[in-house]
Amino acid sequence: MTSSAATALTLLALAGCGGQPVDAAAPGPAASAAFGAERAALVLTAFDQADSAASVSGDVEALRTQEVAPSLNLSIAAVRRAAHNQRPQPAFQHINPVFAVPTGGPSCFLTTATLRLTGSELAPTDVSQFVLGPDGQWKLSHNVQISQPALVAARSIGGRPATSGGTALDETSRRALAAEVFARSIGSTTSNRSLVASSPLLDNQFAGGWEVYGQQLAGAGAAVKRTMDRAEWSDCAVTVPAGTLTFLTVHATDTLSPAPGGPATVRMTPQSPDLIATGQRAALSGKAIRVTRVQTFLLLVPAQTTGTTVLGLNDTALTAAAG
Repeated sequence: MTSSAATALTLLALAGCGGQPVDAAAPGPAASAAFGAERAALVLTAFDQADSAASVSGDVEALRTQEVAPSLNLSIAAVRRAAHNQRPQPAFQHINPVFAVPTGGPSCFLTTATLRLTGSELAPTDVSQFVLGPDGQWKLSHNVQISQPALVAARSIGGRPATSGGTALDETSRRALAAEVFARSIGSTTSNRSLVASSPLLDNQFAGGWEVYGQQLAGAGAAVKRTMDRAEWSDCAVTVPAGTLTFLTVHATDTLSPAPGGPATVRMTPQSPDLIATGQRAALSGKAIRVTRVQTFLLLVPAQTTGTTVLGLNDTALTAAAG
């Protein structure tokens, strides 16, 4: 089955950095040197040079030296889409960045910046997290583009100390937020609508695309169900006047199956956006098809948790297999 053109465009628009990666493997800090905004800026500059070139050339192995999951997954999917469409990705450069760096010897930091895309009049803003790997290299781990209304909150991270993302929110809040964000992403009606504020991006564009996909499958005698496998929180978070800025990553599985009274098998064509993202060029057919995927949400969580805002998100399929 193929998603509608509108859904495909939605997913393309949601891929990090306008369809390309955003990351830099720069040498780790020397033990004797303090790591602050100046050093973070050097990491970002090195990343722009290396990762932009890898994106333009479609060099997946070079991307692996600059990024780790979940951003790497999105970048590889973007390379595959570009190859499928026979249209290379544009070069990019971050300008006017601000940083939130933990005190001491940090293992991660956050940045937001304007993204200059070669050949485009658009200059979106993105928010990224870089992490320090065991090899002493800084790599991009999370990246989403944000809308104009989110700019003030995102740029307010500048100069603030980042904290551990896993402990910035209590476990009860983390569980509730992950469940609500996931439910809303598939258009489910929940009893806790006040926990996450109404969002055109989440409730209309993203959940709307899921609804269209389900309608298409129903028209072909098939059905799809999405389940959340696990939720993860980013290494770094930062407290700003409006709340806590942090990334939530959801790992999910789509299961396609025949609808009652429909054909005995389900099928995905090579033009399916999910198959293109996973790098498969042959159609899939079977009694069921399972697609694993990763979704990244940038959240602004108020002190009382209620009214959490989704500032940005992206999504890509990871694997697809017939069973």
